Amino acid sequence: MKNQHIMKISVLALAGIICAVGVGKTQVTSAAETASALKVEIGQKFIAPELKLKENTYVLDYKKADVSGDSVEDQVILVGTKELIDGSLDAYASDLSIVVQDGKTQKYVQYDWMSNVDGTLSGEFGREPNLIIGDYTGDKVDDIIVTAPQGGNGGYVDHIALAWEENKLKAIFADNEYTVKE
Repeated sequence: MKNQHIMKISVLALAGIICAVGVGKTQVTSAAETASALKVEIGQKFIAPELKLKENTYVLDYKKADVSGDSVEDQVILVGTKELIDGSLDAYASDLSIVVQDGKTQKYVQYDWMSNVDGTLSGEFGREPNLIIGDYTGDKVDDIIVTAPQGGNGGYVDHIALAWEENKLKAIFADNEYTVKE
């Protein structure tokens, strides 16, 4: 019994020392990192004055990865418009766009995921869409996949894969045959 108490006290003392060392550690972040970190938070409104976005545009998902191939982490932000229903945000988002803030230049690049159905353009939508980052083209640079579940009983999920080419995002795959490809 005595040994158990001594062991518990030793573990607590060690945890306290680790916390004390962690508190004293200096953290250095640049002004650009601080500004970027303040702007992007899942579930919050996304505002970037240089982009043309609707007022009710929210951050749906967010990842950091080097998608531009310059060895500097970029911010990959999935945004979409949401409506308030009974005082809370709807799970569905429309007008999905992928925004990348270049880590080196801090400039934004926007790709609007549009569909062409019956000759009319409309923004892609989904229920709790998300980002998946990885090298899918084999060029040793991360690419972006967006999944957009459609909801309902059918289990339909739309996907689009984007790669960074010539300082812009380009669709390299879309499983929806109606997705507009540039």
